[in-house]
Parts: sequence; C-alpha cells; structure tokens
Amino acid sequence: MVEETIQTIKQAEKEAGEIAAQADARCEQILSQASGEAEKMQENIIRDAKTEAAAVMDSAAEEGKRLAEEAAAETEELIRTLREEAEKTKEAAVSDVIDHLI
Repeated sequence: MVEETIQTIKQAEKEAGEIAAQADARCEQILSQASGEAEKMQENIIRDAKTEAAAVMDSAAEEGKRLAEEAAAETEELIRTLREEAEKTKEAAVSDVIDHLI
C-alpha cells in the first residue's frame, strides 16, 4: 500500500513535470509568435508612416509650386505695370524737355 502511494506520487510528479515542460514550451511558442506579430505590426506602422509622410511631402511640394507660380505671375504683372508707368513718365519727360527747348 505504501509502495502504491509512493508510486502514485512519483507518477503524479512525473506528470506534473511533463505538464510544466509542455507549459514552458507553449509559453515560448506564444512569446515567439507575439514577438513576430509585434515586429510585423511595427514594420506596418513604419511603412504606413513613411507612406503618409511621402504624401504630405508631395502635397507640400505641389502647394509650394503653386505658390511659386502665383508669385511669378504677380511679379510679371507688377513688372508690366511698372514698365507702363515708366513709359508714361518717359513720354512726359521727353515732352517737357521738348517744351523747354522750344
């Protein structure tokens, strides 16, 4: 009877050791899987952030180009206006000089 009890205890200890080993293996498997998934998530987040940053940069470049074109058009208009004013002033100055000479 004592031998049976000892045998039962040894068997229970053996089974407990096997269960603990299986639990450790399963734990390692879960941790490895979680680590892999976390790495993939990180890669996806980085990829998405780079894609979004590229889109923002493209948008900013387009806006910058548009603003530069607007500024160039405004500058050209200002130059045209100044040339017209200078021509009027030149004509008036020439007329004044001729009037004084006559």
